[in-house]
Amino acid sequence: MEFYWVNVGLTINEVLSGNFLWAPQYTITQSGKEQHLEHWDNVAKVKAGDLIFCCHNQRISHIAKAAKDSYWAPRPPSRSFSEWNAGGHRVDVQLIELNTPMLRDEVSGEFMSRFDEHTSPSLFTRTGTLKQIYMAHLQQDAGAYLLESSQMIERFEDALVTDGGNGKKVSKTTRDAIVKARVGQGKFRADLLKRWDNQCSLTGLANTDLLIASHIHAWSLSTNDERIDPDNGLLLAPHIDRLFDKGLISFDQDGGLLVGPKLSKRDQQVLALDRYPALRKLTEGNKTFLARHRDRYKFD
Repeated sequence: MEFYWVNVGLTINEVLSGNFLWAPQYTITQSGKEQHLEHWDNVAKVKAGDLIFCCHNQRISHIAKAAKDSYWAPRPPSRSFSEWNAGGHRVDVQLIELNTPMLRDEVSGEFMSRFDEHTSPSLFTRTGTLKQIYMAHLQQDAGAYLLESSQMIERFEDALVTDGGNGKKVSKTTRDAIVKARVGQGKFRADLLKRWDNQCSLTGLANTDLLIASHIHAWSLSTNDERIDPDNGLLLAPHIDRLFDKGLISFDQDGGLLVGPKLSKRDQQVLALDRYPALRKLTEGNKTFLARHRDRYKFD
């Protein structure tokens, strides 16, 4: 299951009444040449079961689930731009209306800091407004973030777990463990509490009511085996978990704390990060997953 974001703009009524998305194959430049655009080409890549977040009037109001693979289709009668090719790619969709639309400004800040550079093409301008594009491909963690933010992730949890199985059948017991691991609960949490002696991996905080079982390599990007692997976890105090999850900090191969450029010196002082130079211990498995975290957030 892949994720996309589509800016439906003036075609919103067409989408709602016709249950489809469409984009031309190419446009014609002033010199008469064909020009293919990535945000249109993305429509041709959509497969049955993919999820598309539909944004209109600066809010995501629907999630569209592709009913079948994208296919060639003539330009809808409502599209009259002479610069567009008469043929294009169409995706028939099942629309799911959000109970509460998700405002662009509610997600733009975090999306820009965590996901936009990995989005193809990127969605946001430097000022937080949406670019004039049609459809962008999102990585798995960005899609999971939007599902979380729209309170829709539980509806698609089974599909996420199935995708993470790489074709292997998942037992009910394992499926339950994987689902609980997403929110830092169940056996995944119990394993981390035991491994880290009920203390934060970095600070030593020992109040288990506050400690968070955090994935090193994001749950949404991991296989099912990795999602419940204690080597892919750290037990963290809430503020450390937040910093780590956002990629503001990471850890080197010896567990030493790495601070990214987006965290100011003042903020580092307020958070007293200088008091915690390194993780208290590491396994070889931890090192493998931490290398992926550093690569993800460009610490290496």
